[in-house]
Amino acid sequence: MESQDRRKEYKEHQEMPHSYHFWAKMRRTLVIILALALVTAIVYGVVITGEIGDLKSELESVRSTLASTQLELSSTQSELTSTKQTLAVIQVDLSSTRETLLSVQNELETTETELNSTKSELSITEAQLNSAQQDLVNLQAVFSSTQQQLAVAQETLGGLGITLSTSKECSDVDLIDNSIATNPTWSQLITFISQDQTDKHTYIYGVFDCSQFSRDVHNNAEAAGIRAAEVQLSFRNEEVGHALNAFLTTDYGLVYVDCTGEDTIARIKTGKEYRAVDLYDITGANIRNDYWWDSLNSYYYLRSSMGGHCVTESIEIYW
Repeated sequence: MESQDRRKEYKEHQEMPHSYHFWAKMRRTLVIILALALVTAIVYGVVITGEIGDLKSELESVRSTLASTQLELSSTQSELTSTKQTLAVIQVDLSSTRETLLSVQNELETTETELNSTKSELSITEAQLNSAQQDLVNLQAVFSSTQQQLAVAQETLGGLGITLSTSKECSDVDLIDNSIATNPTWSQLITFISQDQTDKHTYIYGVFDCSQFSRDVHNNAEAAGIRAAEVQLSFRNEEVGHALNAFLTTDYGLVYVDCTGEDTIARIKTGKEYRAVDLYDITGANIRNDYWWDSLNSYYYLRSSMGGHCVTESIEIYW
């Protein structure tokens, strides 16, 4: 049976030889193809799996880098916002600084103008100072000359028995000076004395005597703008002196005026008799003319305690 089956099989093969071989080749080809496909699939799967792993790793790395980059970007944005705020503050400060600079520049221009003005004033002041210094030198020369003249005048006055003092030093009466009073001319003096009413007072010794007469004439003259002095005399061998007034006229020099009881012009000189005449009985030219005074036949005088005429011993003038 077995041989028959084989023969049969063989016989059958013998009967379909081309079909059998075709399908056999096809099966082997398919098997090979499938095997190759499987191998290829396996290889491809292995490759793909490796690439996927690498891609995942790269993806994780990219994600990590992206997250880091996002953090950096956020930090950068924060810094940018802060920088913008700082820039805004700086711009405000810059604007304020510009305004301050403009103000400083204006002040500087003003200061330069003032400096130029000050320099100009300084130049003028220096010129004035130089002029003043020259004036000072000239005044010092004049002062030196005046001191010399004063020394000579003091010696001269000492020789004449005359002592000069200020009104404040007068202890006899209160004298009131006028700071703007000026020296009169002879004509102005005579006019004032003739109009002044001091001589009309009643003489009362110890109450309203020569001291009060001379005080009122002095104060009235000063009030009228005429510079005046009170004069106190002492006489040779006499305990009681006398008071009258003096004026420094611009045209005839020192003039003594005695208004006690009468308005008179007096000759006052140490070692000489006191003599006086009415206002209009003398001219300015004869005020210091001793010959003229000594030649008079009619004049006022002061009686001494011995019955003679008082002789002047010292003269104190209070200006």
